[in-house]
Amino acid sequence: MTDGKRALLNFLLGLRTVMLFGSGVALIGSLLMFFQGGLYLYEAWHTLLAPHAEAVAERAATVPVLEAVHAFLFGIVLVIFGYGIAIGFVFTLPDDYVDTLPNWMRIEGVSQLKGILSEVVIVVLIVIFARVVVGTVDSGKPFEWSMLVLPASILMIAIALRTRPDAVSLVP
Repeated sequence: MTDGKRALLNFLLGLRTVMLFGSGVALIGSLLMFFQGGLYLYEAWHTLLAPHAEAVAERAATVPVLEAVHAFLFGIVLVIFGYGIAIGFVFTLPDDYVDTLPNWMRIEGVSQLKGILSEVVIVVLIVIFARVVVGTVDSGKPFEWSMLVLPASILMIAIALRTRPDAVSLVP
């Protein structure tokens, strides 16, 4: 191998450090999202223990619980992304170790990460819509036609992903 090819290869392999940095930042972000989800659950818990009527407390605790679910889902996605980038693109695992991993931890390429992200986007949008519905019911406002934009968008994204031939799914 010539010196020029070796220098180029060393430079390209050095870019793995950048990917490892991105992976670490994603893992730190996931910890922050788990912490934020815990804070939402703490808020819901204290809402339920508040001295006012139980029915009001139960309805008022629903929104923080939905926020917690949203934060935890996003935290899980960041863990999968951080792990997927590190193991899929930076480090090379022995074959016997890879065989013991569950399917969701076997990252084969960027398209699989995109598939995971798109599935989670749908779930997060569903959680956001549920939060909007609960907020509307709690505030006593009537439902409006414009509220159907989000579920229609969710349906269109789901149909597009379902009909895409190269779509990757976590569910077998």
